[in-house]
Amino acid sequence: MADDYSMVPAVANSHAVQHWDERPIAPPRPPLERPVAALRRYKFLIVAVVLAAVGAGLVATRFVIPQYQVQTTIWIESQSPMQGSFGPIRSAELVNDQAWVELLRSYRIADAVVRKLTLYLKPEKITDAPLFEGFGLADRFLPGNFELVIDRTRKTWALSQPEVGMNDAGTATDSIGRKIGLRWILPATAFEGSGQTKVHFTVSTPRETAVQWLGRINPYLRPGSNFLNVTLQDRDPKLAALTLNTWVEEFVKVASELKKANVVAYANILTDQLQLQEKSLHDAEKALESFRVNTITMPAEGGPIAAGIQDTRDPVMSAFFQRKREFDDLRHDIQDLEKTLADASTGAARYEATLLISSVATSPGAEALRQAFGTLYKKQADLAAARQLYKDEYPLVRDLIESVNILQTQTIPGFAKQLLAQLKQREAAFDTRIAGSSKEMQEIPTRTIEEMRLRRAVSIADNLYTTLKSNSAAANLAAAGAHPDINVLDSAVAPISPTKNTKMKIMLLAIAAGFGAAIGLAILLDMLDRKIRYPDQATNDLGLVIAGAVPQIPKHGLDSRSPEQISQMVEAFRSLRMHITQAGDAPLSLAVSSPSPGDGKSLISANLAMSFAEAGYRTVLIDGDTRRGVLEEMFGIAKSPGLTEYLSRQADLAAVVHATSHEKLWLIPAGERMSRSPELLASASLPNLVADLRANYDVLVFDTPPFAAGIDAYALAAAAGKLLVVLRIGKTEKRMAAAKLTVVDRTPVEVLGTVLNGVGMEGEYQYYGYAAGYGVQEPEAAGQLTS
Repeated sequence: MADDYSMVPAVANSHAVQHWDERPIAPPRPPLERPVAALRRYKFLIVAVVLAAVGAGLVATRFVIPQYQVQTTIWIESQSPMQGSFGPIRSAELVNDQAWVELLRSYRIADAVVRKLTLYLKPEKITDAPLFEGFGLADRFLPGNFELVIDRTRKTWALSQPEVGMNDAGTATDSIGRKIGLRWILPATAFEGSGQTKVHFTVSTPRETAVQWLGRINPYLRPGSNFLNVTLQDRDPKLAALTLNTWVEEFVKVASELKKANVVAYANILTDQLQLQEKSLHDAEKALESFRVNTITMPAEGGPIAAGIQDTRDPVMSAFFQRKREFDDLRHDIQDLEKTLADASTGAARYEATLLISSVATSPGAEALRQAFGTLYKKQADLAAARQLYKDEYPLVRDLIESVNILQTQTIPGFAKQLLAQLKQREAAFDTRIAGSSKEMQEIPTRTIEEMRLRRAVSIADNLYTTLKSNSAAANLAAAGAHPDINVLDSAVAPISPTKNTKMKIMLLAIAAGFGAAIGLAILLDMLDRKIRYPDQATNDLGLVIAGAVPQIPKHGLDSRSPEQISQMVEAFRSLRMHITQAGDAPLSLAVSSPSPGDGKSLISANLAMSFAEAGYRTVLIDGDTRRGVLEEMFGIAKSPGLTEYLSRQADLAAVVHATSHEKLWLIPAGERMSRSPELLASASLPNLVADLRANYDVLVFDTPPFAAGIDAYALAAAAGKLLVVLRIGKTEKRMAAAKLTVVDRTPVEVLGTVLNGVGMEGEYQYYGYAAGYGVQEPEAAGQLTS
């Protein structure tokens, strides 16, 4: 297939030529521009995906069952009546905060509700519910799906479970399913009339059913709040209200039982502790009594000593120190008496000095010594009186002298020594007694401390006994009137309309999911797209400068019905022409090629040449596609002689250059197809042709085959010296273009840039268009070429 070609009318460029150093590049793209462009491109896919999602949502809504929600509110007291009491053991409230929620969701309550309302039984038809009045289960039963056939004519029934092959039958008054653990007798109304009826029902385990209902109940207790809100959802509003009210009643009942058990246990504990404490008080009192009895009197040598207790502490200490002083005095007297006797025996002192010792002067044991001194003094007086009358040889005097000597040397020393011995005996007795009293004095603090400890133990035991007795009485009173810590503020009521109808939600979700999936799919397809669709792919990925952008030609072509589109097309080629004229001085020669067929290079070549001709340049258009070129058909001239004839030296230059309807535009057709065409393009004849044409024309435009066709395009581009690459938006593959441009980089060809062909003037391509209303009406109608 040949490229699509379309010649548009061109007008002379009346603007002066401008020069600039920077080449045009793609404008910066906003972050959402590419996703928006992808959505615009795949809009029909998005619509299809959304419609499919809506259809899926409509199908899903057929399976949605409306849900009814019931609610109740429970007030929870902050503390139990006994919590504020004082004492060593306090009764805390039953549970706190979230523990109430855990109690409400416990199996203790859930199992009781399931059994009470027979929620484990599910008839297939709601109308069959009256047949199951009085239904019950044994401790062990067989769950599963059952079929009951009731024969009203014969007044019999037959029960079967196909899953396990169980069968049972009986009459109207027989219990149904007794051997598999069912306790159930059909009501008499079940056998009214004639014929048979089948009833299908399912029996689940109570625990399994409780788990299911626990998933539907939703208690919520805000931290620090006393209000416990409980909601329940079910398809049957009446059953939901009945179940929730029964659940709350069971909750209050269990809470009351636990509270009473808690308070009774607390009262029992206090009673046991009271008995133990009473025994401890009696033991402490007996210990104190025994101590006081044992320490009221303490026996000791030398006489009784007062007990070391607080009441007799001062007299005992006074007596002890009195004896200590007497002992010290006695010891001093003994020492003085011994010294006096020693001095008297040596003559250093007289025995009369002993009379100065207090023990000799006052002690009853020294009476004989004192009498001996009295006798001595009387004898000495008699001796003095006798000496006045008689001499010492006188018998009376001599007897008196002898009596005095005996008293002084024998009697008095003897009595003094006897007294000394007695005093020493008394000293020893005093020492023993004082030692005993000292020991008793040392034991006084220990006994005093022990007495204080025993008194303190009695006091503590008495206080604890009094407290426990008071708490025990209060606990027994609380146990007698215990009530739960919760109160139901409002009961559940069956709603009239569904609380939760998810049909609209499912539809909205389906639409949202459809849009999301469609957008995601569009973006994913855009990311996986191998075609060039955005300007930055040419600039950033391929490294090409955007020389111009050619708008997409409408399906009906360009004519007088689309003047604005004609203006856009003309201005696009004018802009492209201006870009090329800045690439070098005249004469200008360039090749126009593309990575693959169908990119519109021939359209660009023909219209670019027409634009140069309209601007007054002597322009020659060379059809270098010697394999599939059809430019001669567009301009209505003969196919040959052409390029192949010139290169093969079958015709000269004047013969192959054909004039066109435009006075400034000439065409060299491709000529007859030859198998040697690629070799002819690579021969020295092609540069000679370029040199001859540059000498006679201002602009040379080579329409080359695509790069994918072989070396033709590279040879023509090398001969022309400059290359313009055409990329068709949405058709040219990026990897193909990159591979071919890599080869171009290794040739001595100046790439002027790329022409983006077939762009829609929307999105980021709107920056490559021109303002509407500024088109110039041509004074003369120009020709138009179509493919």
